[in-house]
Amino acid sequence: MKKILLILSVSFICFCAYKIHTKVTIIDIPEGELKWSKTRPKFAKLCVPAAFSSTKNKVVGVHRINGKSYGNDKKYKVSILDSTFTINRAWQSDNGFQQIILVKDNKPIEFRNSIKKCIRRALCKNEDKTFLIESNYPMAMDTFAFYCSEHCSDAVYLDMGEYGYGYVKYGLIVKPLYPLGFFSKHKQTNWLYVE
Repeated sequence: MKKILLILSVSFICFCAYKIHTKVTIIDIPEGELKWSKTRPKFAKLCVPAAFSSTKNKVVGVHRINGKSYGNDKKYKVSILDSTFTINRAWQSDNGFQQIILVKDNKPIEFRNSIKKCIRRALCKNEDKTFLIESNYPMAMDTFAFYCSEHCSDAVYLDMGEYGYGYVKYGLIVKPLYPLGFFSKHKQTNWLYVE
């Protein structure tokens, strides 16, 4: 009887954590502090690639680790703050990275030349919640930004392509995200995670 209750509980948690819409899937982030690092954590409840990685195993774009900034420009930056993030031209915390902004202040960003289509992933937030959104099929960046804006106030693109590997744990259940990226996870240079 206890095993049946455990299975039902885990199934219910997974069902609640994944909200599948026709265009995108919303993935709840496990409770805990959101972190960003160049080192992939061994034991995390959530782990996904964040900023782009270059072919020379470097983080692409401006980034900040433990208060030290690498590079400088006036583009938007993603600062990691406890269990959420902010989008601003100046750093708002000691850790963060630069990435494509999809939604800012409830408005989707328009992209020219957004022809290339692939599976997309975003770090999103509303006033009281931070979560992931993944596209259910390959789509252009501006289309994905529009669908994200239907579910969040702010969204930041996360590295996908061959680097899209990630996972989220709900209790004992590990749900892989974009399993095709498993074999190239060693190429990724930085990770967003919750311990």
